[in-house]
Amino acid sequence: MPQFGRLDTNIYYMQGYSGHGVTCTHLAGRLIAELLRGDAERFDAFANLPHYPFPGGRTLRVPFTAMGAAYYSLRDRLGV
Repeated sequence: MPQFGRLDTNIYYMQGYSGHGVTCTHLAGRLIAELLRGDAERFDAFANLPHYPFPGGRTLRVPFTAMGAAYYSLRDRLGV
């Protein structure tokens, strides 16, 4: 899930698409357009979602990422 938010008045950010930018950037563009027109309701809904750090921190980031990649690779091979 991308992160949307405000740093200051008229300074907004949208980041963290994790390779899924095509779909999410269309949504982000629509939300930022609404925000600039004065309707912040949907942008704020996304901006207020909590974002949690990666479980395992720096120590387990690489092993967990490798395990996840292996898991999804196996699922692809099995057609699941």
